[in-house]
Amino acid sequence: MPSETLSLALAASVYPPALAAIIALGRGEEVRLRVVLLVMAAYFTVFVIGSLMLLLFTEAGATSSQTRTPAAGVYVVAGLVMLWLASRLRHPREQKPKAAKEETSKTDRYLQSRWLILVLGVVLYVIPSPIFVGGVKSIADTKASTGQELAYLAEMLLIMLWIIELPMLMLIAFPTRGTEILESVNSWFARHGRTLSVLVVAGIGVYLIIVGVVELLG
Repeated sequence: MPSETLSLALAASVYPPALAAIIALGRGEEVRLRVVLLVMAAYFTVFVIGSLMLLLFTEAGATSSQTRTPAAGVYVVAGLVMLWLASRLRHPREQKPKAAKEETSKTDRYLQSRWLILVLGVVLYVIPSPIFVGGVKSIADTKASTGQELAYLAEMLLIMLWIIELPMLMLIAFPTRGTEILESVNSWFARHGRTLSVLVVAGIGVYLIIVGVVELLG
């Protein structure tokens, strides 16, 4: 897998909504099954979308030599999006405690449904981020065979979805301990998660902007 694809996959893996969903699934019944369903739905969604994007890039003849500037622009745009997300995470909208509590309770009930979990996995990943588009573009730039490109895409998604894959593997191997760890992570994130998310997302945003500017000037 190209190194550029690897770096973009790691950047795209920072996705707070997915982390929040996997932590929420750590409560209730059939924890392992529901987490597996979420990961399967998410992986299938991004693989289908990524495959279609590869086809479009190939049909459009978007090679690295022809689209160097747009590719660098993707890095810059992705970096700006990450900085915007960091700003939103740092200054969340205020809401009444009662409403928040009611919303949490409603979400917990929804997450007990297998079908709604499958829908959640699709909804979380159905809209490709600029970083994901850049990662798929870097695969198309290799001009490898169709089979090799799909293999690169599958590897990229394994890395991009680690934030939900790791809890899934943990719950499968150690169900009781895994659930306890998820609860501990949930408690820790309730206290420090926002600050950590802001720092990580902002750091990735700055990195992507620097890479894009270097490519534009190079």
